[in-house]
Amino acid sequence: MRTALRGQNGEGWSVRDIRGRIQLSVRFDDGVRSTTVLDLPWAGTSQARLLVIAAAAKPLVVDGKSLGEAVEVLVTGEASNLCNAGTNWAKVAEKFRKRKIAGGEVSERTWHRNYRAPIEKALAVLTAKPAPISGHGVLQKLVEIYGGEPGSTGRRLRIQYVAQMLRYAVEDEGAEARWLPPNDLGALIGVKQAGHMMSTFIKDDQISRLLVGISNPEWRTAVGLLACFGLRPIELSAITANGEMLHCGYRKRTARKPQGTKPRVIVGLDPVGLTGLSANLLALLSERGQEALPAACRSSRVGDALHQYLERQPIWRQLVAEVAATPTTGSTGNVLVPYSLRHAYAARASEVYGLTDRVAATFMGHSVQTHGSHYSGTNTEMLAGALERTKTVAAKQLQET
Repeated sequence: MRTALRGQNGEGWSVRDIRGRIQLSVRFDDGVRSTTVLDLPWAGTSQARLLVIAAAAKPLVVDGKSLGEAVEVLVTGEASNLCNAGTNWAKVAEKFRKRKIAGGEVSERTWHRNYRAPIEKALAVLTAKPAPISGHGVLQKLVEIYGGEPGSTGRRLRIQYVAQMLRYAVEDEGAEARWLPPNDLGALIGVKQAGHMMSTFIKDDQISRLLVGISNPEWRTAVGLLACFGLRPIELSAITANGEMLHCGYRKRTARKPQGTKPRVIVGLDPVGLTGLSANLLALLSERGQEALPAACRSSRVGDALHQYLERQPIWRQLVAEVAATPTTGSTGNVLVPYSLRHAYAARASEVYGLTDRVAATFMGHSVQTHGSHYSGTNTEMLAGALERTKTVAAKQLQET
């Protein structure tokens, strides 16, 4: 690190370890020394960023600033143009989009659905103050700001798509090599915890309490639709009333099924104690269409918007704490999430309405195998209910004979 720094900035520039962080120093010809401690760990992985900071600080020091003042200017973003000189990131992003579409790698629709949001987040990071000064810094900032569970699909794709743009910027648009992303993105993407994440079923009486506790009528409609029709949150943007059933035009695409699932019609299953709710919601949707739902439900980011809204509701936080205090049983977890409303539909289909897995899977828009692996026999109460119904049927048959 010291050798690289001297080779870049010249004699008089040095670094040393100060309580685990890098102290950067410059000694002038008259023997006066100027120092500052950087917010960088004393580690080999900090070398690339150290060199960028030192290179940007040198002309400011030559102009009469102390080293501390020069670094402060960089940190506060006043010299972000030094770090981003020659790179118009908005223009790079637009040319990257055109390249992907013109080359046939993605369609305009796929770009809008998958790439647009990650690239917009990257542009926000690149133009923020202070701005990152390397490709790794951009990706690390995305992780810090936008998070995502380690190894999750959303986090992985966000990192991969932005890394593609950064590589394009260097290799095709002449951006400096420091913007290249790491060859190995594994540390930034993270590793998903081993084991299948246990589903959490919100109970019908809890759904009733949740709907009562939501004061916003549009969000109450959205939550009711999720519960009554077993929708994925993103499907709220693609639903219409179809007589006594709900039509969902959303296509879920996977590696195994790139063409996506087929549009489907769904029969509403009223939660226990909320008889007629499905019909009321269909009538409202038929009358008002998407206007019956929050504006956030008309975009691909509806899942994030729903999560954010629920987290702000006292009744949701109360239910989350209530469920968390419940011991797990079998493979049923105790973490309440928005998807729990969809899980409840699956449980209700079997326990209350007696639907087969094949029928329930058709309504929910996934395969029987997926339905079986996620929902069949995952709940102790479900098993107990099935056993009780079996005994009842057997007793009835015995009486008839």
